[in-house]
Amino acid sequence: MSHTDSVTTAATLAALLRDLDGDRPRDPATLLAAFSTYAEREPDILAVRDGDIALTYGELAERVDALAAALLEHGVGPETTVAVSLPRSAELVVAVHAVLAAGGAFVLLDPAGSGDLQRRTVALAAPALILTSDATPHPAGFPVLRTDATVEVTPDELPGPSADNPAYLVVDVVAATAVVVGHRAAQANSSWRQRLCGIGAGDSVLWHAPLAGQAAVGEMLLALQTGATLVVSPSDVLAEAIAETQVTAACFDHEELAELAALPDAEERLDSLRVVLGSGGPLLAQTAAALRAVSGATLWHVYGRPETAGEFVAHEVTGADLEVVPFGCAADDVELLILDEHLCPVADGEIGELYVSGVQLARGYVGRQATAATFLANPIGPVDDRMFATGDLVRRRPPGDAWTAEIEFVGRVDDGPFARSTGLADELLLDEFEAQAAATPFDPAVVHAPTDGPASIITYGDLDRRTNQLARHLSSLGIGPESAVLVDVPRSIDFVVATYAVLKAGGTVVPIDTGNPRLPPIVNPALALTVAAREHLGTYDIPTVTIDRAALSTYSSEPIARSEHRVPILPQHPAFVLFPPGTSHSVTISHAAAVHRVTAMQARHHLGTRDVYLHQSHTGDATAWHGYLLPLRVGATVVLTEPPDPARLAALITAYGITATDFTPHFPPGTNHRDRLFRTSELAYHEIEGTPAALAHLATLLGKATP
Repeated sequence: MSHTDSVTTAATLAALLRDLDGDRPRDPATLLAAFSTYAEREPDILAVRDGDIALTYGELAERVDALAAALLEHGVGPETTVAVSLPRSAELVVAVHAVLAAGGAFVLLDPAGSGDLQRRTVALAAPALILTSDATPHPAGFPVLRTDATVEVTPDELPGPSADNPAYLVVDVVAATAVVVGHRAAQANSSWRQRLCGIGAGDSVLWHAPLAGQAAVGEMLLALQTGATLVVSPSDVLAEAIAETQVTAACFDHEELAELAALPDAEERLDSLRVVLGSGGPLLAQTAAALRAVSGATLWHVYGRPETAGEFVAHEVTGADLEVVPFGCAADDVELLILDEHLCPVADGEIGELYVSGVQLARGYVGRQATAATFLANPIGPVDDRMFATGDLVRRRPPGDAWTAEIEFVGRVDDGPFARSTGLADELLLDEFEAQAAATPFDPAVVHAPTDGPASIITYGDLDRRTNQLARHLSSLGIGPESAVLVDVPRSIDFVVATYAVLKAGGTVVPIDTGNPRLPPIVNPALALTVAAREHLGTYDIPTVTIDRAALSTYSSEPIARSEHRVPILPQHPAFVLFPPGTSHSVTISHAAAVHRVTAMQARHHLGTRDVYLHQSHTGDATAWHGYLLPLRVGATVVLTEPPDPARLAALITAYGITATDFTPHFPPGTNHRDRLFRTSELAYHEIEGTPAALAHLATLLGKATP
């Protein structure tokens, strides 16, 4: 089935719209279609209850249309974002739907949040307008429209959105992302949740989730896309709100579920609930059991992301979920793919990363770079089909007597301890390098172009053989997983040999520089690697191997079999311990995290055998590690050099045909070094060509005159 249209959704809404009078065209795959249908067919059904304020669907639609007309006069339409800064209220419901009726997309601002949070939100969402009221605080610097600015209009005069227009944005200020959710995705998700939960006219949904997140949007849509009533929570205490409003449906995170189930009078307070959605990460079986013991409501464990327009899997929790509550089965028109690091499907029961494809995918992020990094081409889907990399490690459990085949959560790609002996043991840093060395043994792998002296070169085959010999020597000295090895080697081919050899032996690479008299504290290093030229600079009270003096010819240069390792090398084992400049704090990077990082970079930059990558940052710089790994996984050539001045950099680009490099930006004191480590390449990666225009661009980046 094509992922361009939702056949199920379109057919359902077509039936709803079939008998309506009037000539106003309606795209059935939008959020406006279902809402407008209920307003026209069942105008007297209660839509919103906010304390003493009650609006029917018909009354709500009248207010929506009047405000939407005012928004139109202020330039709001398709592909326009409006920030809505209002407290949780019936007025906020009107404002949000007015933006949709005008064809625009909304982003919620929480007026109770800090001013800094609101400013960062609008900076990421880049709205054209802020919709607010006189008494509500909002960020400055944007055109403002008050909610009392209404214009008389008939619904036929409102253009409305199409299925491919944005519906709303979800901003994560910590991750610095703004997800753009389209109408087609949002409407498909709402239709699936309606079918899943059976919510409709006669039901009431509690609106209580924080306004800054997607959960608040999901609660609103769960009610007003289904003909149910949205009930504004009258209290910050959930149990009191449920008991007072007598809602029949509610969404809770898992901490809230546990707190509600533990109340001494939980059974009485939760008596009105018919459907409960438990969202967030993994749901503990004991939490689910505790809630089921005090409530007869159907409990659905759902999981989703803003990038997937909300939940994309669901599992009905039953008494059979004694130990593990699975993520569940895919939503309508959603395909779940469990892939290895090569983006190949894994077998049932094996662990891989979860990717999501289908109608419910968001359009992407504001800013195309982040979108390209996580919304990838589906390798096994139709042409132009996309998939989203969730970062979740999962496995598909085979069906049993008491359950169907469902997805189980195992951990996060950027966390390894969950991986353990999980079928990801092949996901090691140098696997692809070794395959590349076997395929192109005579191609140049690394070129060292020092400031003074001749250049040196090593081929893929020679690099593989030398690192195999040194790795076997290190293994004979007891180096293996969890063994930290100080690599005190200047920028050179020997540094790459040392790094790869430590990784092949299973050890942890700790690059240091004896040129810096203050060596960072390391916990129990097992060994130091150095070269003869540096022996006079420092000595260690631990065993030391001088690479260019070690008798390595006695060791085999053939590929190292996994059976040679006394302890298996697993993805969660540390690959690097790095010390960002100016700090004594370390950053540990596991094999799995490093592989995930370079795989994502490769998906974004598409390096190949014809690329020449210039590595110019300092050896001990914590942001430089990927430059020794990514190019050699794909057959490219790495050119090592000391950080050059602009004129020499331009000469190197021309002489070696450099096609790609990194520039490390300056980070102010106090910058989170983990953020520095993983964001540098995002901020500073530039593909370059040896052309005058590119060199001028490069000079501009460096803040220098054109060489």
